[in-house]
Amino acid sequence: MRAGPLDVVAGLRAAVVTLLAVGAVSLLLGQVAAALQGPVDDPFFAAMEARGTSAWTDLLAVTTQMGNVPETQVLTVVLAVGLAAWFALRGGCWWMPLLVLPLAWCVTRCAQLGLAGVTDREREVLSLIGTEIGAYPSGGVARIVVVTGTAVVLVAHYLRPRRAVVRLLGVGVVLLGVAEMYFRARLNQHWLTDVVAGFVVGCLVLWSVRRTLRAFHPLAVADPAAALVGAPAVEAPAVPEVASAS
Repeated sequence: MRAGPLDVVAGLRAAVVTLLAVGAVSLLLGQVAAALQGPVDDPFFAAMEARGTSAWTDLLAVTTQMGNVPETQVLTVVLAVGLAAWFALRGGCWWMPLLVLPLAWCVTRCAQLGLAGVTDREREVLSLIGTEIGAYPSGGVARIVVVTGTAVVLVAHYLRPRRAVVRLLGVGVVLLGVAEMYFRARLNQHWLTDVVAGFVVGCLVLWSVRRTLRAFHPLAVADPAAALVGAPAVEAPAVPEVASAS
């Protein structure tokens, strides 16, 4: 497959519609999370607090930083520049990673801040590492899912690798998200439901990114010889006609 011409109107329409859907579902999840404070979050928090800290939690306090704001900003820049260079070498649309990845990060960050303000969950308690517990949803989990997932979406859309490769990359995104969920839950950096919601919200934003990209830069007619935007199509060789015997 190869990408067709840009469709800005369709892309903007897809972005607005999908982000509104993401916001509505995320707000609903926030209400569910708040309702589960007593039966789920408080017992889990107490159980993790009772286990205390150890060399293991000291290690988790380092690894969980991969979802922090500065770390994900650096990851976004590295992935955007790396994919742009890769796309350029393939003769394709090198500027798309430089546009899509930072936008995806910004949308996720703004969504997290907005949801946190509306949901307004309790934050006065301290985590095991001595910081104030985070708000709904877990931004660290959501950012890891969105940033790495957006890179996979770009590769799948423009490079068109085998489905097995895309699935493998997708599994890697899920594992990173689940790992960050565990790190932050074990350290009591968030309520348990907020950690789970962070993963779900991240997947929802990633869905919005995918739908918007496909609308903004749709794939044209199937062309196995053109794997990337800008790659020329290879025409099939002409078959010589054989004159029939008179």
